[in-house]
Amino acid sequence: MEITGTSSQIQDYIEQEAKVMETEALYQIKLLKMQQQSEAIAGTLLEDTVEISKEAMEKYLSETRG
Repeated sequence: MEITGTSSQIQDYIEQEAKVMETEALYQIKLLKMQQQSEAIAGTLLEDTVEISKEAMEKYLSETRG
């Protein structure tokens, strides 16, 4: 790709492109952090569900054997 214009215009173009790249990188980082948080929440929910299910099964078994 050929860039034409005055040196000031070329410098402005380069700076704008750098800002675009930086913004895209920051956005990707934000998306990764959101994904990690979602996975952590899902993991906690699964652990809680397993614990509740285990307690419910133990209560059921104690009542039916009881």
